[in-house]
Amino acid sequence: MHDALISTGPKLTIRPASAEDAGAVQAIYAPIVADTSISFEYEPPSVDEMALRIQRTLERLPWLVAEEAGEVVGYAYASQHAERAAYAWSVDTSVYVAAGWHGKRVGRTLYDELFSALISLGYVSAYAGITLPNVASIALHEASGYVPIGVFPAVGYKFRQWHDVGWWHRVLRAQPDEPEPPRAYVEPQPPTSRTLAS
Repeated sequence: MHDALISTGPKLTIRPASAEDAGAVQAIYAPIVADTSISFEYEPPSVDEMALRIQRTLERLPWLVAEEAGEVVGYAYASQHAERAAYAWSVDTSVYVAAGWHGKRVGRTLYDELFSALISLGYVSAYAGITLPNVASIALHEASGYVPIGVFPAVGYKFRQWHDVGWWHRVLRAQPDEPEPPRAYVEPQPPTSRTLAS
């Protein structure tokens, strides 16, 4: 985990999520599903469903939340990129930030901690899909080290429109000649505090 930055902004605590965070996570995610094409889900998942997703993810991969004064203001997680065995060293990543916290480096801070955890587990590549257009998400991902690699045209249909999805790639570590299988996320790091730039 990273040391705190020296600044006068709000202090975030980054920690592994738990099922008890499902309500806060659902409150951030539900309006994104209901009101935007950022997510391709049609109906917001319930709190119980979010708890299950968190628990299932944490069986192998990190799911982190950012708290400020006890309030969850964002979250990030990784998921397996694809099921075939040769994809084992690649993950997809997602990050969501609560309304009112955009532009305050919450997403960047979450991603920094997520990448650190993924590298320690042995992953090599991270990918992110972004429904286009989405200037803010593209800026966040490129500032976090992702580079664009292509577009899936008209791959999703929501709100009576076809949507393109762009794909971005981030190298997590050098490609080993004979990689060991990634380890499961069974020993999460303790919470870390990060002070955000004003």
